[in-house]
Amino acid sequence: MKWVVALFAGLFVVALSSADAEIWEEDDNEVLIRSERGAKNKDQCRYVKGSWTECDTKTNMRTRTLTLKKGDRATCELTKTIQKKCKKACRYEKGAWSDCSPQNQMTRNDSLKANSDPSCEQSRLITKKCKTKGGRNNKGGRRNRQ
Repeated sequence: MKWVVALFAGLFVVALSSADAEIWEEDDNEVLIRSERGAKNKDQCRYVKGSWTECDTKTNMRTRTLTLKKGDRATCELTKTIQKKCKKACRYEKGAWSDCSPQNQMTRNDSLKANSDPSCEQSRLITKKCKTKGGRNNKGGRRNRQ
């Protein structure tokens, strides 16, 4: 019984210590980072977001720089760099789905977006089965009992 209490106490201490890590709040124009590094008075550091760089094809990463907007220069970093994985190289503009064919299939023709990798195919054809209209009424043959 004592080991269970000790285990819960240990987990509680770990949870409290990880709660003091950086807290990020983000909107479209700025990032708010609260950190406890250095001073213990929980100063707020506000950063202005720079734009994302183009994708580096070697590392498959893109970078953004955050510049200090508001906060104490002694406790806040003047600039921060954030890296993120790039999205897929081939990005397509989705076309409209066709009507169902006699083979119970519909198709869509997607065209390559302008900023995609030039090695991608210019268009792709997507085919999928049509949903049956009466297949979902009976919940797999089961009935609700009343």
